Amino acid sequence: MTIRDPSFFISAPFGNWITHKNAVSVKGTFTLYPQGNRLFSVIRSLRYTKDGWRNKLGLPNPGLRSIQLPDKSPISIAETARNQFIEINDIIPKDQSIELNLSCPNIGKILPWDYIHIFPNKKREWCIAKLSPLTTPEEIEYVLKAGFTTLHFSNTLPTKRGGLSGKTLIPYTKDLIRIVRKDFSGTPIEIIAGGGVTTEEHVIDYIQEGANHVSLGSGFLPPNYFKTTKLLKG
Repeated sequence: MTIRDPSFFISAPFGNWITHKNAVSVKGTFTLYPQGNRLFSVIRSLRYTKDGWRNKLGLPNPGLRSIQLPDKSPISIAETARNQFIEINDIIPKDQSIELNLSCPNIGKILPWDYIHIFPNKKREWCIAKLSPLTTPEEIEYVLKAGFTTLHFSNTLPTKRGGLSGKTLIPYTKDLIRIVRKDFSGTPIEIIAGGGVTTEEHVIDYIQEGANHVSLGSGFLPPNYFKTTKLLKG
């Protein structure tokens, strides 16, 4: 495995609307069947708090069969019922870059990670597992044994009032980076670090902790939009 040069990623769902020559935009998240109304869900559920943005989006999307797959951009995919990954894998071309969303807190259930091993292959430029801020070392080991070598830390933090993103994620993401670099030091792993990135200092901090790439997400929302956008200009 070759570790690639540091890159910016624009996380889903922001990658649906924001593209930049200096970043990889992740499209989605898409599920096997349609889920809700995207615009209505955003308006209804997004709330800004002192700890960051909170949402109850629940992966609204038109369903994988209704979209035209992008040529190069990774697509974020998730299952909402057990064993859907088998059918999802049949729909997606073997050379389509993907990010497997294993950690959405708003689908109302916890699913086992059955069949995730069917996705990694050498034809995909990117094959990413996006994990929860509460991921355990045992879960990391399971994902690595399934063939994933690129890990995205981390998704929104589950709370009683929805998923929380932003600066609250920073200590969780740093802890997960440290776990990987210490406990799996002999394994070549690319880490995409996300959560609270709005300044160059945040980027440097994650890279120094051991991340290879940095993901931008809720920083594109107020009040940090202009600061976050400035990062992409180099």
